[in-house]
Amino acid sequence: MITVWNDGYCTDAASTNSTTKQRTVVGLAMAEQFLELRAVPFDAGAASAHITTVHDPAFVEAVRTGRPLGLAQSQGFRWSPEFATALARIWIGHAAACRIALDAGAVLHPVSGAHHAGFARGSGFCTFNYLVGAARDLLAVGHERIAIVDLDAHPGDGTFELAGRDPAIALFDVAGSRWCQAPNNGRVEYHLAHDASAYRAALDRLPAFLDRVRPQFVQYQAGMDPFEDDPVGGIDGVNEAFLAERDRFVIEQIRSRGIPLVVNLAGGYVRGVSERLHVNTIRIMASSA
Repeated sequence: MITVWNDGYCTDAASTNSTTKQRTVVGLAMAEQFLELRAVPFDAGAASAHITTVHDPAFVEAVRTGRPLGLAQSQGFRWSPEFATALARIWIGHAAACRIALDAGAVLHPVSGAHHAGFARGSGFCTFNYLVGAARDLLAVGHERIAIVDLDAHPGDGTFELAGRDPAIALFDVAGSRWCQAPNNGRVEYHLAHDASAYRAALDRLPAFLDRVRPQFVQYQAGMDPFEDDPVGGIDGVNEAFLAERDRFVIEQIRSRGIPLVVNLAGGYVRGVSERLHVNTIRIMASSA
C-alpha cells in the first residue's frame, strides 16, 4: 500500500496519543509488510503560503511562530517549532498523497487532525484543514467534484465551515454527537448515530450518496474514536469487528466505482487499542488493492 510518510509528523505536543500514534501505526503495518513508504519534497515557506489559501494568514503565521501563543495552541496542543513544522509537513504530504492517488488508485496518509479546524483558529485537536486544502487543489487542476467521507466520532464542523457551501465539494459525515447545524441536501449529509444500529443505517446511505454526487476523488477519514470504549468518542455497540466491516464497506464502495481514494486516520484515543484498529484499516486497504 503506497503510504506518504515522514517521521517528522510526530511530536510530543499532545497529552493524548494524537501526535504520536501515527508512528506506532506505521511501525506495526511495516512489520506486516503492508506499506510502501513514499517521501515527498518539503519547503516550509511554500507550505505556509499554501495553507493561507484555506486559512486566515494571521492564524497561519501564529502557528508558524508561536505568537500569539493562545492562537497557536487553539487546537489544544502545546506549541513548539517542531510542532509547527510537523503541521506544515502534514499539509504538504496530504496534497502529495492525493496527487499520487490519481494514478495509484488508493493511497494511505496516516495522519490525524483536520476536520474541526476553521478559517481563523484551530479546535478539537485540529489545526489546519488539509482535507479542504487538498480538495481545492484537485478542483484547481480540472476535477469537478470531490467528496470527503468523514467517519470520525465527531462531525467535521470545520470542514463544513470551510467547504460546506462549495458546490464542487460533497460531504458525507456520520458521528455520535452534533457540533454543527449542517443542512442535509443533495451533496451534504450529516448523520447522528447514538448506537451501532443507527450508525449502520446511516452508513448504508453511502452508495446512494456516491451515485448521486459522482465524485472524481474521495478523501476518507477512517476515525477509530467511534469504538465503544473510546474515552473521547465512543458509540454503543461499535466494536472492533463493526469498525473493520465499516472500513471494508466504505473502501469497497469507493474503489468498485473506480474513484481514486486517500485514507487518513482521524480520531482514536485508546492507547494500545486505537493503533491496532488503525492497522485493521490498512489491512483492508491492502487487500482491496
